[in-house]
Amino acid sequence: MKALLLIGGLATRLRPLSLNRPKCLFPIRNKPIIDYLLENLAEAGCTEAVLAVNNLADRIEDYLGDRRYGIELRYSLEETPLGTGGPIKLAEDRLRGDDFLVLNGDILSFINYRELMHQHRESTALATLALKQVEDPSRYGVVRFGEEDSIAEFVEKPPREQAPSNWINAGCYALSPELIDYIPEGKVSIEREVFSNLAPQNMLKGYKYYGEWIDIGVPSDYLQANRMLQNNKQQRASSISPDTSMGKGSRILDSIIWEKTVIGKNTEIVDSIIGGECIIGDDVSIKGAVIADNVVVLDSVELPEGTKVWPGQTIEASIKEKNREIK
Repeated sequence: MKALLLIGGLATRLRPLSLNRPKCLFPIRNKPIIDYLLENLAEAGCTEAVLAVNNLADRIEDYLGDRRYGIELRYSLEETPLGTGGPIKLAEDRLRGDDFLVLNGDILSFINYRELMHQHRESTALATLALKQVEDPSRYGVVRFGEEDSIAEFVEKPPREQAPSNWINAGCYALSPELIDYIPEGKVSIEREVFSNLAPQNMLKGYKYYGEWIDIGVPSDYLQANRMLQNNKQQRASSISPDTSMGKGSRILDSIIWEKTVIGKNTEIVDSIIGGECIIGDDVSIKGAVIADNVVVLDSVELPEGTKVWPGQTIEASIKEKNREIK
């Protein structure tokens, strides 16, 4: 089994964290997102993965190398971002010959890829899409079903009361190699420009996935993904890198702290993300903030909800207004 992982995005909604680090290397429970995807693929029998990279591609290759979890890794570099369909066309020489998987690299789930591929091969569809049931489908591309789990149409971000179902595109596809012929050259959205054309021809099937799933698109979703992997869902979940140090009397609640950060005494960090190699002083209060790498926060500073601090900044005084960006 082969797979293509779409991990080349700029992750603009996760700035300033994504300025120095690609989203697929963001840690969840002290393990990068990409490792969860590759581990799950290895368990399903995947032997080769093509990584569609663009932004900070060198960081990804330095971390992963050419083999991980027994999977041979190949890199397909996009000179400019090619959307979700363009990378498939770009890597077609590696993907032709057999059915393959395509995964969005910013979605954390535990889909049974082996089962998904089996269902696809048992059908006559060119694409079988993993679907996830959500309470509010208005943020997503929503499926209108045809007969026997075929997908008749996608409705993009409909009002909740007008949604044809509450099943959405979960960002994981099993594709037949013939589908590549339907993808034009250049930047292409496979969802809007390819699947939308195949649906009326009864060439799309749905695979209903009932497990845990989250799209890590914004900081609040990233924090939620960390909570999702918490064994005891009732506890307040924090993920603190083992090489982070913390002074006496400090508390970290529902937060993520990256590597080599130093936190002083009697400091409280709540609902926040702190990047790598930061220095957070004594008696600091940080609530609902996002702080990038190599930031220094001096003693007794307070950072309120919505504060975003760009890499390399020094914060010497408390911020009074919410939702400030410090560049």
